[in-house]
Amino acid sequence: MTYLSGIIIYLCALIAVGIYKIRSVKNSEDFMVAGRTLPWYILVGTLLATWMGSGSLFSGAGLGYRNGLAGLWSSGGAWLGIALIYFITRRIRNFGMVTVPDIFEARYGQVAAILATITTVVAYTTIVSYQFRGGGKVLSMVSDGMVSLEAGIIITAVFAISYTVLAGMFSVVYTDVVNGVLMTIGTIGALIFLYFKVGGMGEIITVAESAGKWQWFGNWAAERTGDISGPIIAISFFVPTMLLLMGDANMYQRIFSAKDGNSAKKAVFFWIIGVVVLESVISMLGLTGAVAVSKGIIPDLVANAQAGVTEPTAAALLEARQAGSESIIPAIARYAGLPMILGLLLVSTMMAIIVSTADSFLLIPATNLTRDVYSRYINPGASEKQILLISRGLVLGLGIIAFLLVSQFKTVLNAAFTAYNIYGTSITPALLAAFLWKRATKQGAIASIITGASVTIIWTYFLPDWDGFTNLNPFLQELTYPAAGLSVLALVVGSLLTPAPPPESLKQFFDDGD
Repeated sequence: MTYLSGIIIYLCALIAVGIYKIRSVKNSEDFMVAGRTLPWYILVGTLLATWMGSGSLFSGAGLGYRNGLAGLWSSGGAWLGIALIYFITRRIRNFGMVTVPDIFEARYGQVAAILATITTVVAYTTIVSYQFRGGGKVLSMVSDGMVSLEAGIIITAVFAISYTVLAGMFSVVYTDVVNGVLMTIGTIGALIFLYFKVGGMGEIITVAESAGKWQWFGNWAAERTGDISGPIIAISFFVPTMLLLMGDANMYQRIFSAKDGNSAKKAVFFWIIGVVVLESVISMLGLTGAVAVSKGIIPDLVANAQAGVTEPTAAALLEARQAGSESIIPAIARYAGLPMILGLLLVSTMMAIIVSTADSFLLIPATNLTRDVYSRYINPGASEKQILLISRGLVLGLGIIAFLLVSQFKTVLNAAFTAYNIYGTSITPALLAAFLWKRATKQGAIASIITGASVTIIWTYFLPDWDGFTNLNPFLQELTYPAAGLSVLALVVGSLLTPAPPPESLKQFFDDGD
């Protein structure tokens, strides 16, 4: 009950901040990009809190629990992605737009911008839906079932939607700094406590080695069927995360919010340090939690989840295994005997991670639809008051849709993997090419978007039902390789077969000034 009360107080504090920040919102640019006034240290906090969502908290910790060190391959994709973005940060900020479809409009034309908008809305609304599920899991576990999963999802959705509706980016970025601090202290503190409780590094290594979890490519036998090797599976987690990060509209919108190019570049540099530290800590919390389970400190969540499966097919047992392991961090807070202060800090951290990511991923599609559909095609002469009203209405509407989508994905990992691939393979290749490859054309970009989305949908929902699917080459069985590879190929071939864009249209995309 103490943990639940702490979370509710925290959520109410967020709403209070949103109410206070309403007066800072004078126009749509304030609502969408915080008036382009953010210093680098505020940007670091909001970038970190936005990226570290329930995908990290649940699926990242779950991968650490099930596969040990190999779980870091998913996180490693983000590390490389940020490192690559660092070198073009000034170009992004100096371009000075508001949304990713703005970039596509200027570089590739209206059709590409519309396709980018559709893809972003679908992928980001899916990501919001699994943040709601993550919040529901936290509230249900820390209340010992007093709050059901369904009620927890509703509570999370109501708070996240309300918080974002109030003041948009202004309400998001400043509380994200606090969220970033909470994340760092809470997760590191919990890991240190659990490290000593299970017996130190020697005990962790011994238990992990006996379970095949102390190796870089992991023991994936329970995750996959057939003869797919560890490296192929590991890279299939690495690439989608990297592609999502490099094309993440949240990152671009926050870089656009920086007061200048230098502030943006400095923020990205410190962002990568924060992500490496926190995602490594979360993965190690998952692994150390598995050791704690083996020693009887924490209940065996996987066994409990699998015991509740009514029809024990291989697919149902795997889904239960993933769902059980994804609850390891809430279980640490609930059962590991953490000191009260540290326990409160950890559960607040969990909600900070979830809510800050939910509101950010909710704001992006609402901004896209407002600027790239409503203001451009429906009401080009809209006043600032009308635009703000539509923006808030879209946040509310998309939040409701995200809530309705929760039931479509039973685990955070499945939802994250689908959303990452849809967005990463459709948007990222053409988006990076806008700032890196002068030869990229609108025909190539359109072909890339359509190819990435189509292959992802076919490989996710249709091809696995084909009897001959398991006989395909392992590279073709893992969605990441055909989706990303064919999308890049379509971009390159489509661009080389069509006339190059005029040089004067490219200047704004290659501005490296301060």
